[in-house]
Amino acid sequence: MTYYKTLLVILLAALLAAANASAQPEEIPPDVFEAQPSGYLYADYPGVFDDAEGDEALGDGITIEMWVYFTEIPPERVSHRWEHWLIVAKPGSYYISAGGRALLDGYDRFQPESATKFIFALEGQPKPHDECDDNSCGRGVVWEQLEPGEFPLSRWLHIAYQIVVKKDGTHDTEFYDRHGEGRGRFRAQMGRTEAPLFVGGAPIITFENGVKWGDFFGTPEFESMRGYIDELRISKGWRYVPKGNIHPKRNFRVDKRTIALWRFEEGPGAPFYRDSSGNDYTLFPAGSLGVQPLGKRNITWGSLKQGKF
Repeated sequence: MTYYKTLLVILLAALLAAANASAQPEEIPPDVFEAQPSGYLYADYPGVFDDAEGDEALGDGITIEMWVYFTEIPPERVSHRWEHWLIVAKPGSYYISAGGRALLDGYDRFQPESATKFIFALEGQPKPHDECDDNSCGRGVVWEQLEPGEFPLSRWLHIAYQIVVKKDGTHDTEFYDRHGEGRGRFRAQMGRTEAPLFVGGAPIITFENGVKWGDFFGTPEFESMRGYIDELRISKGWRYVPKGNIHPKRNFRVDKRTIALWRFEEGPGAPFYRDSSGNDYTLFPAGSLGVQPLGKRNITWGSLKQGKF
């Protein structure tokens, strides 16, 4: 009897230790990008990150994936503003964000209190409202809704977004936390702009034709995410099978499909982040990340390129 009691005590101790270990925040390595309020990274290479083949079609598609670590849960909003934490965005093409429930905003009014969700969105060409039709403007959105208590706080999370544009519409598949969560098909085509790729946040910006990002279809008002990003890779083609479980390695590899891979080995606060793919698509900090803050005023791509902050 003593043997079984001892075995039971050992088993309970092991279970308690495992529970405590799972509740502890996962380790944050030194070689990551740390997102900060009003700060962001950008890579200004027109035509690269929204057109993998360099022509009017995306060919076999594109995959955007990364490891993220949230230190806070997106707050619940109580106004009509749709405010989300931006993870990655190519304005006028696509974005990935995480946000809390907005009590008075569209479909969110039907969601439970304290719910959060990851947004995977495709954007149409930036045009004034009076120049838009069903196919030239608009936004296609899919999301992974998380019930209260499900938000992946203080642990590393793999997110991937796969897009392919075909003549009969736009197809996309999102992957959240290593599982294929869904597949969306939208009539609107993905836009192609000269906007930079933004990581971890974005400024209030204006396209070259004078249209403000968000004015032509209702893009959320973004804030910088709270946490860390690591191993951000953009690839030609779809890397994962829709609806299938995926188990990527913590460190992504470079292959012939890799467009860019940022490992963030320079660590938080670096003046730039190198592209490990060999294509030299460098990420630079802006906003509150070590340069003169942009505040809340609009900027254009020209001012970004010329350093007019």
